[in-house]
Amino acid sequence: MNESTPGHKHSSHSISGGAGLKRKRQKSTSSQTSSEPTVCFHVGSESRAASQSSFLAYVWNTGLDSSCVSCGKPFHPGKDVPIRTVGLERNSPLRPSVIDIAQDPISPWDLRIFNRHFSCVKINKVNYIPISHAWHESVAAAQDTRTESINVARIVYQTPVRTLLALAEDSPDCEIWHDYISVPQWRADIQKQLLLAIPEIYNYATKTVVHLDDVKAVHITNQAKISPYNRFIVDFTTIIRSRWFDRMWVALEYIRSKDVIILTEDYKICEPNAGDLCLRLDGLHSKWVKKRGNSDVTQEIWKQNTTLKRMNSWIDMEAWKNEQGMHRTLGWAIGILGHRQCRQSRDYFLALGKMLDFVPTQDPLILVEDRFQYFLSLAKHALLLGDYSPLLFIPPSAEIRDDRAPWLRGYSTAGWEVWDLGRCHRKATYDSIIRNGRVQPTLETVGVIEWFEYFGFEGEARSVVDHILSKTVRAQGHDPKALCEAMDRIFPLDKRKGVNMNWKDTEQDHAQIYDLHKIQDLLEEYGSFLDAEVGQKATVKRLEIVKKITILLKLNKRGSYARESRLDMAAGEAGWFLREYGKAMEGIGQVSCKICGRRSIFRITAWEELKPDAAQVYRIPGLLYDDTVPGGVGIVVQENRILGKTMYATPACACGRLETVELGVVEL
Repeated sequence: MNESTPGHKHSSHSISGGAGLKRKRQKSTSSQTSSEPTVCFHVGSESRAASQSSFLAYVWNTGLDSSCVSCGKPFHPGKDVPIRTVGLERNSPLRPSVIDIAQDPISPWDLRIFNRHFSCVKINKVNYIPISHAWHESVAAAQDTRTESINVARIVYQTPVRTLLALAEDSPDCEIWHDYISVPQWRADIQKQLLLAIPEIYNYATKTVVHLDDVKAVHITNQAKISPYNRFIVDFTTIIRSRWFDRMWVALEYIRSKDVIILTEDYKICEPNAGDLCLRLDGLHSKWVKKRGNSDVTQEIWKQNTTLKRMNSWIDMEAWKNEQGMHRTLGWAIGILGHRQCRQSRDYFLALGKMLDFVPTQDPLILVEDRFQYFLSLAKHALLLGDYSPLLFIPPSAEIRDDRAPWLRGYSTAGWEVWDLGRCHRKATYDSIIRNGRVQPTLETVGVIEWFEYFGFEGEARSVVDHILSKTVRAQGHDPKALCEAMDRIFPLDKRKGVNMNWKDTEQDHAQIYDLHKIQDLLEEYGSFLDAEVGQKATVKRLEIVKKITILLKLNKRGSYARESRLDMAAGEAGWFLREYGKAMEGIGQVSCKICGRRSIFRITAWEELKPDAAQVYRIPGLLYDDTVPGGVGIVVQENRILGKTMYATPACACGRLETVELGVVEL
């Protein structure tokens, strides 16, 4: 801030410490004039000033424009990406102390503006620090409505300045890229150009600052200590509740950044970088889950007005950034970005494209105006890369199926709900999904669905197991190995899920896990009571047998990675679908192999009615996601439409015939 005119040249001088600064401010206060305070910027060899009442119009229009500070050439709209960075002008005189948008605490220096072509930034190896932050609502409103506001101007000015001061303790001459000042927000052409350049702007820099402006440093430093459970819950939820985790664009900024450091509400640079903090929080959370159970810890997190989804999103961002073995799929990108908010749904779809390096044949800003066409092009891009996730999307409840591409789901929403399987650990064996402009994947036939029922896996353990056991025995007889396979398909071991295992190609050996001889004897005995009517003495004996089988199959034993049992986990998953989608989706069905005729029981997720003898189950060989087991991922197809999927549908027979399955066109 300065009351000088734009053409005034400042003389340099040294700063003599806090006492001298205070005296000079007191002097300037006594000699204030009634003129409106102005903000001074140094652009090249010029000193420019903007009045406080027109500050936003000045910085968000052309007020800070200049030629390139590196090459001296002008900028050509639509061709050259303009990179505007901000630093401290330490040769400027101390600013007068006035009651204006630069009130204390601020820097005693003016700001210096550097305008460069992005190409010049790279040629000259200019180092800048981009700031990833959540916009203040008042700033976003002023940007949208193109209105001036003293309060907004204060935020737009002070936030970058205080960020610079925090960084300047270690890097006195640092420059930052902060979109409050670096982007002329009221110039739509440049704003859109920079929007598409966001990934590269953040990827170029050697480090990025994430500004958690509603988290104090103490909550982060506490993570380096051994804290009691209640302290952990408070600090953990305070961090992940930050509004930074609400926003969509910052996730893309984070993923494309190299080293990421954290700036807090009290403008402290934290010692652990973001990646180390994420791993630390994840480890502590896992420790408490093992001690207290997933349900109890999750409930405590909910009580703090936040959700674990935000932490999972952070973990996924770290994995997307750094884990080379992960396959970057459209589903996973949706799982990361879909939990976050954006002011325009257009930006969500553009960000998805940027995550997958999708380069459409026409201007993405034009293509995205037709949301269906853009998402179809993006899904096609994924399918061509061998990414099956578009075929496994859950359709949003209000989405109308478009007969031009009936297999395409998720084009109408900017949310995570279409994807629930997490990361991809291994791609499918057969990755040619598109043939002759049509979706025609090579899949392994499982069989025809003879009956299907929704089932919540809730209630007394013996009743749940008895219901499924009776269905299995009627379908498969008294084969103990077949029973173990069926129960593992319905109640999978958590150590077999992709998220928990260092998986191998070897098959699971049930003889090493279960006592097949004892199970055989109990099955024979159970079969004699199978048709006993409710209330008869035989049902008591039947339930006693069920209890023994439950113990032998370890269905009520806690998992390897959580306190919950396999029965509890199945009930929790079914309840999750009911809670999140407003309807039951989990169930069990009897599937008959089309080759050998063997009948087996499978667990199926279905979002539409499945017609007996019309719906068929197909397995996608090789595919493995976080929440699936090896050999368990598949789709349910009825009349060339995908109506459901499987996560745990491991083979029940050795047939495994491959088929080319017709699902529709990809070109309109």
